[in-house]
Amino acid sequence: MTRLLLCAVFAMLTMGACGKKAADEVAPAASTPTQQATAPASDTESPNPPNELDKPAGESDGETVDTGTTTTSPVAAAVDANTPAAPAIEKLKWKLGENYTEFAVAQPVNTPPGTVEVIEGFWYGCPHCFELEPELVAWEGRKPAWVQLRRVPVIFNEVTREDARLYFTIEGLGLVDKLQSEVFREIHVRGRPLTVVRGNRVDLGATEKAAREFLMAHGVSAEDFAKQYRTFSTENKLRQAENLAHRYKLDHTPIIVVQGKYQTDVGMAGGRKELLQLIDDLAAREHGAT
Repeated sequence: MTRLLLCAVFAMLTMGACGKKAADEVAPAASTPTQQATAPASDTESPNPPNELDKPAGESDGETVDTGTTTTSPVAAAVDANTPAAPAIEKLKWKLGENYTEFAVAQPVNTPPGTVEVIEGFWYGCPHCFELEPELVAWEGRKPAWVQLRRVPVIFNEVTREDARLYFTIEGLGLVDKLQSEVFREIHVRGRPLTVVRGNRVDLGATEKAAREFLMAHGVSAEDFAKQYRTFSTENKLRQAENLAHRYKLDHTPIIVVQGKYQTDVGMAGGRKELLQLIDDLAAREHGAT
């Protein structure tokens, strides 16, 4: 009887040691959802480390367990049945360096915690910005509430500076949603530039007159126009836009920056629709990391 008892105790100790070994071998292969969400995107899947559970039937490392001695307790079975599977986290299909670039140092954003900032660097005179505008407006209407679009006029020279002045005048009047697309149509459809160039220089007087007449045609009074067009507030916004363009290296338009970390454009993404999908994916990636 004593001999039978000792054998039983020995068998139980052996089973306990195998269970710990299996756990020690399998555990390093698992990764938490947080680690996967913050890992850099890659276009290839990393091969999984060898796992004994993946061995073809018939192969063995020399250690065997009698099938009659492996059982699952009712409590363990119940816990397993009621534990939800870990969510599958798909890697971005986009390639770093090809579809988007990443800043060596992330830039500060101008949005509250828990939100993702998307900057569009644009110029009213840019035909590609004009083509993107209706699709960007549609995207803005369906984007998640935690994504905040910020338009930034890019300043290269005198012409782009005066176009940026018009934008900040419209922004100061609270009319960006109403008039942004109208400015593009005025320039690219009706053929009426709102920054007047004469003798290779911007005619500031004629440009201000054209901007005032355009806004008055859309319901803005001359008094309200004057309160915004050449003011300290507008001049300060122009300086900020120039600084932002320098920090983000906004050297062409349209150009997109996501959360101060990633930069892309239509060409890199592969098209306008692809650009908007890329913005969604990068924004979701950043939101999931917060």
